[in-house]
Amino acid sequence: MIALFRFVAALFPHAAVAAFLWVAGIAGLVAVAPAAAQEESVDAALRHLLSQPREDDDLFVACERLRSTRELVPFYQDRRYAPAWLQGVEPSPVARDLVRFLKDDVVNHGLNPEDYHLSCLKALLYGIDEGRLRQRETSPMLLASLDVVLTDAFFILFSHLSTGRVDPTALDSQWMAHTHKTDLRAGLEELLSHQDLPRTVRHFAPPDEDYWRLVAAVPALRKIAAQGPWPVLPEGHSLHPGEKDARVPILRRQLYWLGDYPHLPSKPSDVYDAELAKAVRRFQERHGIGSDGVVGKKTTEALNVSPQDRLFQMLANLERHRWLPRSWGDRYLVVNTADYSLTAYEHGTKVLKMRVIVGGSATSTPVFSEVMRYVELNPYWNVPRSIATEELLPKIRRDPSYLERHHYELLSGSGEKSGRLDPWAIDWHQVRPESFPGRLRQIPGPWNALGRIKFVLPNRFNVYLHDTPDRHLFQRPHRALSHGCIRLEKPLDLALFVLQDDPRWTRESLEKLIASGKHHMIPLAKPCAVHLLYITAWVSEDGTMHFRQDIYERDKLLVGALKLEKFAAETTSNAQAQRQGG
Repeated sequence: MIALFRFVAALFPHAAVAAFLWVAGIAGLVAVAPAAAQEESVDAALRHLLSQPREDDDLFVACERLRSTRELVPFYQDRRYAPAWLQGVEPSPVARDLVRFLKDDVVNHGLNPEDYHLSCLKALLYGIDEGRLRQRETSPMLLASLDVVLTDAFFILFSHLSTGRVDPTALDSQWMAHTHKTDLRAGLEELLSHQDLPRTVRHFAPPDEDYWRLVAAVPALRKIAAQGPWPVLPEGHSLHPGEKDARVPILRRQLYWLGDYPHLPSKPSDVYDAELAKAVRRFQERHGIGSDGVVGKKTTEALNVSPQDRLFQMLANLERHRWLPRSWGDRYLVVNTADYSLTAYEHGTKVLKMRVIVGGSATSTPVFSEVMRYVELNPYWNVPRSIATEELLPKIRRDPSYLERHHYELLSGSGEKSGRLDPWAIDWHQVRPESFPGRLRQIPGPWNALGRIKFVLPNRFNVYLHDTPDRHLFQRPHRALSHGCIRLEKPLDLALFVLQDDPRWTRESLEKLIASGKHHMIPLAKPCAVHLLYITAWVSEDGTMHFRQDIYERDKLLVGALKLEKFAAETTSNAQAQRQGG
């Protein structure tokens, strides 16, 4: 019945309301009541609705299954079943504000209005307003139904705005959720008191401006996505500035629609001129591609991602923001693995930024927040068993001197006092991964895989931040190259940042201790929070929209979990049906 009602509502809104009210009338929703007894009758109707026998907390009101009965029923019981969203026998202004928010704004947060009973609420309001226009007194059951459905919509919507629609840990074992408490009941009571819906939305939704800039950018991309099929730039040889090519008009049109190219010429041209090259470089910078102005494979792939898919990417990242902690700390680091970057903040102000290298697709860097406790100079590298058996063992079989030449020790056990084993006394051709003797450790030095500095933050993934001897890799635009840990472009600068509260540690003193080659541990006087994130779409402070490649295919997974493609198809279908019917 719900599906049929929504289908009819899309085609013929007035007929759908009539059909709804016909069904509702059978339940007594449109019965006439004396005006003097109206408010008391609404209380009685609420008591009747919420006292229905039910199984497994299922409760149906106005053909809608309520999903917050554990919060909703006690809320009304404590109010002695007084309505929350009415002023006398009229829906309050904030009730209409909530319906308007569901109709016009909630999609810009990446949420589906029908998850919050929008069609049902519109029908209920229409029935009430139509009755008033016809000078008929409204059924108490109709008013009570509106009140209950609004309350259920509030609890569901603001739960989703606060903590997200889906559970990230159910999608990805490499994702640790940031749980925070939300008092929905208190939020509803405050809204009913101050009647300021935008204030309540701001209270529950993520507070950081990154979220709100992304919300504000959604309507423009929705408009582009609605224009129809996206022109595909054909593959071919790389396009260089100054060349003539039949693909240039398509390239120019794509960049114009995306806002990177200022205007289309009055006469089409197939010359890749300087102005177009400037637009290409801007596009490449926004997408994390080497900004050389050459339209090669990576740039072509990024250009051919449809606006609809980019919109899904934005909406998926809005959901990720809702998973983030509400408090970041006074001093903290943010590593965005999708952007290959680390940014250091002091009291919310950016003070340091650098490139990083992150885990490859098979060894993805996880998402979590932890606290850095100490810095390690001239660290040992305790080689994970998986690396020792899968990557190093074949090299050792070919040449047993590999261990000595690359400064590895073979130790008998896992403890710090483990004895050394003689690698030359082992027949490595007989060693299998499951019988690998002892463990490998690389001694400190410029050759060490961790470089000269290691930053330790205890976590179940055994992921940390560290230096690297392979400095040339930071010049690559795509840097998903590690086994999961974060390699740093400027490790000494980061050490100075996290050790700034201890006057003993200056650039000179750290460099001197590093040069000594001695292993040294430095506890942080003030622990530093570290947030490893995965954000593939954001709007910078100057209003520029940025996208990054979904290196771990987490966007794809999240778009599916949010059912964005199904929601987009239904929205398009309903809009077309309304145009045809009107």
